[in-house]
Amino acid sequence: MEEAMLHFFYSGLSPWIKHFGYSWLYDEHDVARKFVYHCYILSSTPNNQLLLPPEPKHRDFKEDRETFDYIVDTQSFIDFLEQWKSRDEIVGTERDHLLREFCYIWIDPSSGKPGAYTERILEADEIDSEEEGAYLAYTPLRKKGELY
Repeated sequence: MEEAMLHFFYSGLSPWIKHFGYSWLYDEHDVARKFVYHCYILSSTPNNQLLLPPEPKHRDFKEDRETFDYIVDTQSFIDFLEQWKSRDEIVGTERDHLLREFCYIWIDPSSGKPGAYTERILEADEIDSEEEGAYLAYTPLRKKGELY
């Protein structure tokens, strides 16, 4: 079973995440070991028991999550699962969505093109808030009856 999970990780999940421009937060082999543990937990927990993913191991801004959800969208995830449907020990369960959550937890959101995209969003938000503050702080001195 462990071999199947490692094959799925190295030949499927890891190249798929890298295709979008993300890299792993830690060494790929460390993340692979965590993936095997993740799959073990999924397979050993009864389906009627709720599993909550752990907190991300990286900076977790709202913009990081939005960028991830935008780039690694649902349709791409469904297409990826379709390619790996023969791995029924991993794919084809009620908990498929937790594979995507696993990826979000262990990616480096500040690397590659997705990280640059998020940085542009953060910089734009910062500039907008500075301009808004400057605009609100500006009080023109007008004489009574002057239009401008």
